[in-house]
Amino acid sequence: MSKVLVLKSSILAGYSQSNQLSDYFVEQWREKHSADEITVRDLAANPIPVLDGELVGALHPSDAPLTPRQQEALALSDELIAELKSHDVIVIAAPMYNFNISTQLKKLF
Repeated sequence: MSKVLVLKSSILAGYSQSNQLSDYFVEQWREKHSADEITVRDLAANPIPVLDGELVGALHPSDAPLTPRQQEALALSDELIAELKSHDVIVIAAPMYNFNISTQLKKLF
C-alpha cells in the first residue's frame, strides 16, 4: 500500500485546469490502487502564512519565548514536513501564473 500526497495550488478552485487534472488523477489512481491512501492538500483553500521577520524568529533558537503566531506557524511547518516525508508519491498540481508557479506553492517550499 502506498501513500499518495496531492498538492493543489490554484486559486481558481473548480475552474482550474490543474485542479481538474489532479482530481482526474485521484479518480484514476483510486480505480487502479484502491488500497492506497490519498491525501489532498489544497494550498489555496488552506494557505500557508507568508514568511516574515516574526516567523523567521521562530526558526532560530533564542531565549525569547515564541509568540502564539510563531508557535502556530512552527507547528504547521512541522506538520507539512512530516506530511511530505510520510508519503511515497507526491503529485504537484501547479498552475502557471505569469510564467511561474503560484505563490501558494512557493510558500510550501
